[in-house]
Amino acid sequence: MARSHSRSRSRGVTPVAAAVAALALGLSASGLWWAESRSAGEDAETSSHSDANQIQIAAQSFRAQHSEGCPTLSQLEEEHFLDRAARGDDAWGNRFRIHCDSNKLSVSSAGPDGEANSEDDIRAPR
Repeated sequence: MARSHSRSRSRGVTPVAAAVAALALGLSASGLWWAESRSAGEDAETSSHSDANQIQIAAQSFRAQHSEGCPTLSQLEEEHFLDRAARGDDAWGNRFRIHCDSNKLSVSSAGPDGEANSEDDIRAPR
């Protein structure tokens, strides 16, 4: 009995199919990277504002107990107004600065562009 060989045997993946699959994977990966990088930028700003608010609250507590002077981040940590694990810089590595006027206290950092006194600075209060 002779065996009949079918012509519909699998011949593997054609080069065109492989190229289409690679292109689809590349586009998917690019889309995921873009979405993640955008989300990371928003998260960095949110966390930096949260850190600035935490420092502002600690500095206000410090000033309520000390009649004079504007605290430094080191003083806030040393006197336990601010946890040592608290970030002293924003998400882009710029140091937070505490500013004190007669009755006003604020915290700021240079923000994403690294330039102080620009539109993207992180400030508390906003």
